[in-house]
Formats: sequence, C-alpha cells, structure tokens
Amino acid sequence: MKKFLLLALAISAFSCTRTEDTKEYKELLAKYDSVVAVSSGRAGENAELNRIISEIESNLDSVSKNQDLVSELNKEGYENQKDKIDAMIANMNSFMEQNKEKMLALEKKVKKSGKANSALQKMVESLKKQIVEKEEQIVAMQATIQGLEVKVGELNQTVAAKDQEIAAKSEEISKKDNELAERQKTIDNKENELTTAWVAFGTRKELAEKGIIKKEGGVLGLGKVLKLADRPDNGKFRKVNIKTLNEIRLGMIKKKRMVSSHPDNSYYYTISGEEVFVKITDPSKFWSLTKYCVIEVD
Repeated sequence: MKKFLLLALAISAFSCTRTEDTKEYKELLAKYDSVVAVSSGRAGENAELNRIISEIESNLDSVSKNQDLVSELNKEGYENQKDKIDAMIANMNSFMEQNKEKMLALEKKVKKSGKANSALQKMVESLKKQIVEKEEQIVAMQATIQGLEVKVGELNQTVAAKDQEIAAKSEEISKKDNELAERQKTIDNKENELTTAWVAFGTRKELAEKGIIKKEGGVLGLGKVLKLADRPDNGKFRKVNIKTLNEIRLGMIKKKRMVSSHPDNSYYYTISGEEVFVKITDPSKFWSLTKYCVIEVD
C-alpha cells in the first residue's frame, strides 16, 4: 500500500513537468498498474479466504446445534427418537467432511499466497483444533448412542424373554383355570345331584298313569301294596332343592298317604286354613332313604 501511494504521487508530480509521451512517464505508469493489479489480486484472495473461513465456522455452528438437539432428543428416549437422532448424526458427519475439504483448500491458499500473517495462521490453527474437537465429540456421541442401541437391544431381548415367560405362565394359569373349572363343574354337578330331590303327589290313578307308582305283592291280585316305580320318569316330578325345601303344599284334600319311604320322625302333616302341608323337620334324615317323595292324596 505504501509503494502504491508513492508511485501515485510520483506519477502525479511527473505529469506536471513532463509530457505523457515520455519514457519515464510510461515506466512509472506501468509500475502503477502493476501495483494496482497486485493489490486487486490480494483483495480477491482475502475475500476467498474469508469466505472459506466463514463456511467452516458456519458448519461448526451447525454441528453444535445438532449436538444440542441430539442431547434433547435423547432425554425423550433414544428408542422413541432413533430416526431423528440418526439423521442428525449423519448431518454432523457431512458437515465435518465438508470442513475437512475446506480446511485443506484454506491451507493451500494460505501457503500459496506466501503470507507470513501470524493472525491468519493462528485462526487457521484454531479452526483445525475446533474441527478435531468436534470430531472427537461426534465419535464420543456415536459411541454413547451405540451403547444406547445395545441397551435397547438388550432390553428388547429381556422384554421378549419376559413376554415368553408371561405367555407360558398365562398358558399354565389358563390350563389350571380350565382344570379348576372342570373340577368346580364336577363339584357343582355332584352338589346338585346331592341336593336335588323329586316330589309328586296326586290320586292313585294319576300317579299310576304317570308311571310313578306300581302295585306289588299279594297272591291272585290280593294284598298288593303301592310302591314307587323302579325307574320313575323325573319329568313327571317337581324338581326341588332339599336344602331349601321345608314343606310340601298338598292343597285341600281329605286323605293322604306317603308312598315313598321316609323316616317317621323326619316329617309331619299340618293343616293351615283348609290346606294340608307336609312339614319336613329333618331334611337330611327325610331324604336319607330316597330322593323321591311320592304322596297319594284323595
């Protein structure tokens, strides 16, 4: 710049005393043009260097932002944000590759220019250092994420194993439930069988026509007695629960006779109003001989 100013002053002074066609003037003008060209070239180089440095710094800033975003996404759980995190890691690696290429170009330009600019050299070294640090941080981040992937994989395997274990337990429990249900069904059936009794009453003719009673014994038809049929049809009886049945309502009748066998001290007859009832005082004893109660009435 100092040389440029001196040449400009010399040309100005010379033009005042010499004509423009003199040899000296032309030589000075040529030097002036040369200095201007060098100055313009250096300005272009500086602009190019500044552009590369700016791009590197911009890339480093983008990497830092992605690092912050990855940290935030990790808080929400790697498994839930895996795709976003992987995309950001890929972006960071792309920025760093670009930085490496730009740094090589920057170093070449600085070396080619032959500048011994300590401030510029310090800036280049600082950028190189930042790039190395960012690479290390990205590598550490990727290692952490790989660790998370391993943990997620291990957790998934654990969950899968637990699911299989739960499924096996559920199948076992279901099997046990079915067995218990079958046992309960058997118990209920047995309970129902033990607590179910059959009651029928009517005239001798009615009972005989229904196949509930039969005559048995005697010679030539004499001395025959009424007895419960060998295989009575339960459909002709009223089904009752011996636990809850305390009385049998016979209605307004004149005569009654117990055809089926029941201990005498387990029941008695009573009249309420004009109706006759059989009162069962001891259910277990009353039904101990038979689960069929047949009463002939008239």
